[in-house]
Amino acid sequence: MTRLAGLSAAERGRALLDLVRTRVSTLLGYDAPSQLDPQRAFEDLGFDSVAAVELRQALTAATGTQLPATLVFDYATPTALAEHLHTRLFPDSDDTATPILAEVDRFEELIGALGIEEIRSSRITSRLQTLLDTLTTLQSGETGVAAVRDTLDEASADDVLAFIDQELGLA
Repeated sequence: MTRLAGLSAAERGRALLDLVRTRVSTLLGYDAPSQLDPQRAFEDLGFDSVAAVELRQALTAATGTQLPATLVFDYATPTALAEHLHTRLFPDSDDTATPILAEVDRFEELIGALGIEEIRSSRITSRLQTLLDTLTTLQSGETGVAAVRDTLDEASADDVLAFIDQELGLA
């Protein structure tokens, strides 16, 4: 667990999901943890009460935390169980308290799996830039017309044309 403490919340989440998937795949006889769909319910994976007890014991030993006997039934998928473990092991973590950060982490994983052509053709970059600009504006406290006016006042002709190209998907 000390190894997890030095990781970011996203890295801890991935490590805990890997731990759960590894233990489940071992119990169910999978060749590799990657064969296990982390969104699939334990019941659908073939878990019975004996497997549930064995998983709880394995996770208790791995985490050093006493876990309830109903663990597999309370957290029905490997993903839900890993999230519960994260919350239980790191209750003071600010990152786990914000669901939006979990979504950003998930989005980051999805983007990492894309090829360069998919990224270019999907306008992801321009949409993310627009989102970042919106967040920057909100964070600075400027809103609405005043923020747009200030941005336009500071923009060069090239900036305005680049913005138009970006919004029309030409960039």
